[in-house]
Amino acid sequence: MKDSIRILQVDDDEEDFMIIQDLLKDITRQRYIIEWSPGYEDALDKIKDNEYDVFLIDFMLGRYTGIELLKQIRKNNNHIPVIIFTGQGDERIDMEAMNAGAADYLVKGQIDSNILERSMRYSINQAEAQLQLLDHEQSLRMAEKFALTGRMAQVIAHEIRNPLTNVKLAIQQLQDDLVNPSESMLSLIEMIDRNCNRINQLIINLLNSTKTAELNYEDVSINALIDEALELAHDRVQLKRMKIVKEYSNDICDVYIDREQIKIALLNIIINAIEAVEEDHGILTFRTEGRNDQCIVIISDNGKGMTPEEQKKIFEAYYTKKPRGMGLGLTTTQNIILNHKGTIKVESKPSLGTSFLLTFDFSPNKKN
Repeated sequence: MKDSIRILQVDDDEEDFMIIQDLLKDITRQRYIIEWSPGYEDALDKIKDNEYDVFLIDFMLGRYTGIELLKQIRKNNNHIPVIIFTGQGDERIDMEAMNAGAADYLVKGQIDSNILERSMRYSINQAEAQLQLLDHEQSLRMAEKFALTGRMAQVIAHEIRNPLTNVKLAIQQLQDDLVNPSESMLSLIEMIDRNCNRINQLIINLLNSTKTAELNYEDVSINALIDEALELAHDRVQLKRMKIVKEYSNDICDVYIDREQIKIALLNIIINAIEAVEEDHGILTFRTEGRNDQCIVIISDNGKGMTPEEQKKIFEAYYTKKPRGMGLGLTTTQNIILNHKGTIKVESKPSLGTSFLLTFDFSPNKKN
């Protein structure tokens, strides 16, 4: 578990909060930081602005119940474990709490430091396991979706290229057969030819974005590689007068990757972040850390953010909100990460910025 566990206790009785505080002092194996919230609205405000590891919520919260708060927390897509407290045991409330997504249900008069510690530890571990399972399922869905997209791209390319080839041949034949064509006729022929070439280039771009490239693996310092990608975007950063924040892990964070491919993936994310922030106010933060034999890279900006609907489409080919964008940058990025058996996730809220979370396996030499 973490060095310190952050707890939010929601209870309209401050004395009950003080009792839990005293129980936590008796637990020596773990450090706890506990905050108190006296009610429903205050709790939602605190949850919105802070990060916690576990919630302790009383069943009775004035005109609300702890179950209602639990449902609202889950509605906001918050997966932090919730332990429901009640003054007396009630099987009906127990079942209602479990069905609503509570991790545990405890009767206040029966709680001691051992019961509290065990309940929180199990709840946090279970939540982390469920989150890992969700991440794994999401990665599988992304891989399946990407494979399907690749097959669809090949079919589309085949179906479009055949008639496109016929159009190109017809243009060439028309150019050969025309005698003293007018300027307007030549202009129309050139326009048709130009747009045929553009369609063909779009097909090439689409196929390249879904192609599984041969990877040249080597041991690479992820921190150094981020610096290399940042250097390629230096002029863009300068034009926006952005602030760059680096929170690199002090530990050796070497990964076994294709240096140039991952550099492209990082650069695509960096460029998207640069384009999302305002001039003179943009902040781009890079954080790396080692966790469970994996290197974690988090790239965050304070730009305009995305809606949940936009996040669902962000990796789709040709999806873009840029007036001149092709919409293939993040599709290519996802392809590169998945080819490395890594994962990529996006977290974003409108007006609050966006974070991309990438995971890579450590270098085999690091593991040994």
